Amino acid sequence: MKSAADATGLGQIALIATDLDGTLLNTGHALSARNAAALKRAQEAGLVVVLVTGRPIRMVLPLARELGLHGHVICTNGAATHRLPGGEREDAQGIPAEVLRGVVPRLRQGIAGVGFALEYGDRVVRETGLRDDTESVPDILDALNNEVALKLIVRSPGHETHALNAVINALCAGELEATSSGASFSEVAAWGVNKGYALSRLYRSLGLEAGQCLAFGDAHNDLPMFGCVGTAVAMGNAPADLKQAASRVTASNDEDGVALVIEALLEAR
Repeated sequence: MKSAADATGLGQIALIATDLDGTLLNTGHALSARNAAALKRAQEAGLVVVLVTGRPIRMVLPLARELGLHGHVICTNGAATHRLPGGEREDAQGIPAEVLRGVVPRLRQGIAGVGFALEYGDRVVRETGLRDDTESVPDILDALNNEVALKLIVRSPGHETHALNAVINALCAGELEATSSGASFSEVAAWGVNKGYALSRLYRSLGLEAGQCLAFGDAHNDLPMFGCVGTAVAMGNAPADLKQAASRVTASNDEDGVALVIEALLEAR
């Protein structure tokens, strides 16, 4: 793998996609001045800058506005793409209610102590077992209506997250797929919907090819994004298998690893 400081091969990049937590943001979930300056410089130089995250739009829009980004953000692990600066939804691939009605009882039967929440983008609805407040419901199926949920959140105290993902994927193959962003729960999308799905749709709509795109990530939900771009950059804090899947490894999220690569990229142009 090439060093992040080696600018060879970066000169053709036209689009930068970056994850947020564990990647662009430090361990305190803050944006450093250096990373912010690098993204702003990249956009000013004519590159497309896209935030690609498991977070919903309500948690992403303030950061995008702080950075002065225009164009698009990809949220909820690829289930929704929004246009900036207003945040209007351009594309959504959620989980149909009929799928949830079939898989939730199956997951309850197969996973001890399981609890659920539904992410809609503008709000999240949880079961009382996860958070007992006035907006919670005893059974997540009680919250279903005509609106399509973007993500099913699944938590089980008896399972480590990757093990929980494996169980969900075995029980729901062809209907749902589970991944993780480093949080203590599984993030479940419609089958085939992930960061790579949404990013490839977006860059093709902009007339770009994979070789013109670079992506930063640190967690397993970034692997599909790594697979659809020409240059995949793993953070220094990423797990070993993610680094193996990357074409480059940069410094950690606490060491401005994103800025280091972007600065080298801009020097190569």
